[in-house]
Amino acid sequence: MTRFTAPMLAATLALWATSAAAQEATGEAIYDYCQSCHGKRGEGGEGGKYPRIAGLPQSYVDKQLHDFKEQRRINKPMIPIFKHHRFDDDVIATVSAYIADMGVPDLALWPNDPDPEAVAAYESRGAFTEAGARKYADGCSGCHGETAAGDPLAGVPPLVDQYPAYLRKQLADFATDTRRHRDSAACADIAPGEAEAVIDYLVELGK
Repeated sequence: MTRFTAPMLAATLALWATSAAAQEATGEAIYDYCQSCHGKRGEGGEGGKYPRIAGLPQSYVDKQLHDFKEQRRINKPMIPIFKHHRFDDDVIATVSAYIADMGVPDLALWPNDPDPEAVAAYESRGAFTEAGARKYADGCSGCHGETAAGDPLAGVPPLVDQYPAYLRKQLADFATDTRRHRDSAACADIAPGEAEAVIDYLVELGK
């Protein structure tokens, strides 16, 4: 699969934006410019460097794309996408709806392989996962739901069927205030060892 560099992506988007087809762009056509990182089925890649986006709530994807565009959320590979004025609200809405309608792929995340140092802080692997369940119930379930399936109507993403590496990176970003949202203080209130336990629990939920 070809990996777009920033100049390649900017040039490709410029060509698309100036074409007559841009006036009637479909979600599938727009998503062509996403799949080099996020995969043909929205499954993500490179072990979670690029997250699974297939099946995420439309309103959540729409908001994240607007946040990337306005650089309220910083991600360098995303920056070239928004250099051209054609990636406007209508385009974002179209591709967000397309992504939301994608079926969730089987990422085969179970069994999880957590950080051994994090597990060693507990009496057993079972105690480690149970601690993750308690922390999730106390700090995460209020938004993401008891089964971590999210809330599409509220634009809250699911946490199951997502790469541990990606979840780990997001929790670290919340902890350092690199990423923010309305309830990010709750996401930041978790130590690295606890984060490993919560992620382990999420993988168990999704197996």
